[in-house]
Amino acid sequence: MYGYVRPVKGELKVSEFERFQGVYCGLCHELARRYGFCSRFLVNYDFTFLAMLLAGDEQPCTCPRRCPAHPFRQTVCLERSESLQTAADMTVILGWWKLADGAEDKSFPTSFAYKLACAALKGAYKKAAARQPDFAAAVEQQLAALRKLEKERCASLDEAADKFACILRTIGQGRRTEEEKRVTGQLLYHLGRIIYILDAADDLAEDIKSGAYNPLYGRFTPVDGKLSSEDERTLRTSLQLSHNALVSAYVLMEENAYSGILSNIVYLGLPAATQAVFAGTWNASAKLHRERRSV
Repeated sequence: MYGYVRPVKGELKVSEFERFQGVYCGLCHELARRYGFCSRFLVNYDFTFLAMLLAGDEQPCTCPRRCPAHPFRQTVCLERSESLQTAADMTVILGWWKLADGAEDKSFPTSFAYKLACAALKGAYKKAAARQPDFAAAVEQQLAALRKLEKERCASLDEAADKFACILRTIGQGRRTEEEKRVTGQLLYHLGRIIYILDAADDLAEDIKSGAYNPLYGRFTPVDGKLSSEDERTLRTSLQLSHNALVSAYVLMEENAYSGILSNIVYLGLPAATQAVFAGTWNASAKLHRERRSV
């Protein structure tokens, strides 16, 4: 997936970091339980955030389990919960479509690897889509619209980002009350918009080199794969407006057992990811983060 939605570890309490790791590992185990071993490779920070956001009044219950990445020691995992099951379903749905998109966009032999992954997860996708039909339909519809914009080389960043943002907004429709649906929908819409734009900014130089579609070089005029200072300020302002709207929705949500972690991600993690992308250090910092997590 994308991985931009993560906490700043140094600002978490020890107990909060352990709880975050428990949700991440719990999502991995839930994916394996519901969809088989191969689905573990889809686990990501973005849907770990979603599992915590949707937890509501659930009280975390953890247990030690063996992890394939650490076979000689046990990890503490969040036990099965409704929010974890929902996050696992949606991880498979969006993950499968991302693989399908890669199979179409990438060149051989990378595209062949994506096709194999799609085939391996086709059964899991069908099962997840049956469990979350509204989300599956929204993903298919919005990605088809986004694909159309890509083929047309649409120069509107807002129009392209809206398609991905609408996918995440759909998740809010599963909430209990109309107010919860509205607030969660707004938060997730702007989160989706931020993720899409950050991904476009992070891939800009590579996409220019390969000729792949990227809405930023339709909207702006990059030089040597980089935006000018003025263009960067414009894009940062757009991201800040979405972040402000996201925060406005977040403060209206009821607190839950993960509020400390969620607040870290909203107020610190997203700005840190934005800064890293524009500084050109995101890939290096993400790699370091993965290495530390595997220790």
